Amino acid sequence: MKAQILGAAILVVASIEASGEIKSTADAVPFSRPQIQEALDQGADLRKVDTTPGLHTVPLSETWSTAEQAEETRKQIEEQRSLGFYTVGTDKVTDLRAAMKAAANQRGYIPRHDRAFRKLSDIQDDLRVTPIGLGTSELSSATLMEIRLGGNHLDGKWTGVSRTFEVPDLGLVVLEENDHAASKDSVTVIQEWVNTDVNGYEGTVKTARDRSGRSLVRVGWANQRKLYSLELQPNRPEAIERNQARLLDIARKLVES
Repeated sequence: MKAQILGAAILVVASIEASGEIKSTADAVPFSRPQIQEALDQGADLRKVDTTPGLHTVPLSETWSTAEQAEETRKQIEEQRSLGFYTVGTDKVTDLRAAMKAAANQRGYIPRHDRAFRKLSDIQDDLRVTPIGLGTSELSSATLMEIRLGGNHLDGKWTGVSRTFEVPDLGLVVLEENDHAASKDSVTVIQEWVNTDVNGYEGTVKTARDRSGRSLVRVGWANQRKLYSLELQPNRPEAIERNQARLLDIARKLVES
């Protein structure tokens, strides 16, 4: 089963065909019966996959997660609630700066998808999504490092976009958004992960930390049209509450078009 974790949401980019195959709407590559069987062998209950387009908030017990995945998610939720962060294994926290450098050296097959841009005006003809406004958030005065196309490629246009900023006295921030309605994706939000709101929409704020001390702060939220996430690699990882509060403040000051 193919899924993408986005903040509080599991974005299931798939539909179940009459043949029994699961087909990804993102890349149109079908999942074979052996792949489906492997997911079943691991304990995934694909009968719980809701492929109806739109936003669905359900308890963890009603997702298709394996028993092992569900237990790990419960552990993370409880640690986030009690400690203000959750722990992961060594080198399990993404290094956003390293990822940005690695992406600069990648070469893809779809024109412009593997390129970084400096201005939204450079990609306005490539987008199906209208990027959210920065409003009075800290991002409005931050240094824009790069812009990348993302999401699904439909009729020559992309449904998603990400922007990376260097925010003084905070760190590297990645703002990502995806028009799931345009792609007719099914988005499942894990109810237990909902612990905040962003301008009236269910959201999650959380911090992952590994044993090396590296941390990644994330705010994710969704509405009936789009998925949003903010990721922060903080300059001061020990300032857990401060980092989460500032990232949440940024989210709430963004302006939807």
